[in-house]
Amino acid sequence: MYRQDLYKNILVIGGNVSGLAAASQAKRVNPQAQVTVLESGKYISYGSCGLPYYISGQIKEFNDIFTYSVDFFQKKRDIKVLTEHRVTGLDTSGRQVIVNREKKIGYDRLIICSGSTPRSLNIAGQGSENIFNFWNVSDTIRIKDYISKEKPKNAIIAGGGSIGLLMAEAFHNLGIKVTIIELAGKILSDYEPEISTIIYKVLALKGIDVTLSAMITSFGKIRQNAAGSVTVAKGPQAIELDTDFILLSAGVKPNTPFIENTSIDTGPLGSIKVNKNLQTSHINIFAAGDCAMIKNLVTGKDELIPTANNAAKTGRIAGANAAGSSSTFEGSAKTKTDVFFGIEVAKTGINTQEAQALGYDPVKVTGNYPSHIEPVGGAENITVSLTVDAKSRRVLGAQMAGKESVSKRIDVFAAGITSEMSVDDLYMLDLSYAPLVSTVWDPINKISGKAILELSKRKF
Repeated sequence: MYRQDLYKNILVIGGNVSGLAAASQAKRVNPQAQVTVLESGKYISYGSCGLPYYISGQIKEFNDIFTYSVDFFQKKRDIKVLTEHRVTGLDTSGRQVIVNREKKIGYDRLIICSGSTPRSLNIAGQGSENIFNFWNVSDTIRIKDYISKEKPKNAIIAGGGSIGLLMAEAFHNLGIKVTIIELAGKILSDYEPEISTIIYKVLALKGIDVTLSAMITSFGKIRQNAAGSVTVAKGPQAIELDTDFILLSAGVKPNTPFIENTSIDTGPLGSIKVNKNLQTSHINIFAAGDCAMIKNLVTGKDELIPTANNAAKTGRIAGANAAGSSSTFEGSAKTKTDVFFGIEVAKTGINTQEAQALGYDPVKVTGNYPSHIEPVGGAENITVSLTVDAKSRRVLGAQMAGKESVSKRIDVFAAGITSEMSVDDLYMLDLSYAPLVSTVWDPINKISGKAILELSKRKF
């Protein structure tokens, strides 16, 4: 039995998914605890993944962005939430955080859920009024206001990852001509080429220009604190592209500068190392969400896996343990999904390139299958890519793209990877069937059978 009296003052840094999950669970485990959440911005309890739909107008009301209010947490859950309280330092020996560089707030146990922040391109002129980051509600308001007032005709997006593509769709739906500049050789760089190429072709059909293996090197034609062009380097060549505004979406990093002068163990980009209890190298400090490293269930290695699901789950466990419990988080299969212009893409596990780098002997197969039986009409093609380790026959990763029935099918692969199922297990997995929802042999079974056939051709 744990001592609740030892953890009366629990402090949480971050007022979004992981932080609010941590605060809520801490209060459930120890109702007598004083739980306080410090949020750097004005807003709490929203999902960044929904913000592009507010910009495009698909989400019409501003308040619909938010799940809960500050008043809800204070009145319904007895959790104190302080907005515009940016943590700028941490005194671990004195058990205090420094807020806004001057105010000090003490704690018995601390939970760091500070999330992530956009990476800077470190290019002169980046502070121009028509150059935007996109990561939080304040960014969203600035972009939406700019579009409403200036009525831009074209935009350049730096970055062809999920956020960049979602914003490209939002701008396109507003009638804005979009150009994407991507440093890697393909968009959605963590996907297999067979999957990312599908989205690349969709972008082309929508009139969205994509320049790959290129980077923005400078902003030009700056007048009245607004950039009118960007210089793009592609190999030895450099071209200048005119634009009305620029969106920077070149990835994120953990938002942890306030721990730089502490002895908290960190990993790449300032990420926080934690154990299965989400406990840092300081026994009274926990971390969760996008700022913390977690175990990759395929590789067994700790890494940054910033997804909403991981943020919610790790926040909940960190909160429980900060209040005196002893729950564990076993890891993540890196499962994610997005929808671009009506095409679902989803992945779980690792890709073939990652598998090779880790010393596996990967076998990759790709197939195209109908989402359900074709005679009833309405069947859509699903492209599936499966990566299997030739030696152990273990499924290492799966990726899919199609207009329907993709995201939930990837969850079957995620369950298989988490359970360390072999490709033979997945091939014989008893999946549901009805003419309007699947084929007798589901695409999951079919691609697994194709992998088994490919493995049979291998000579060991």
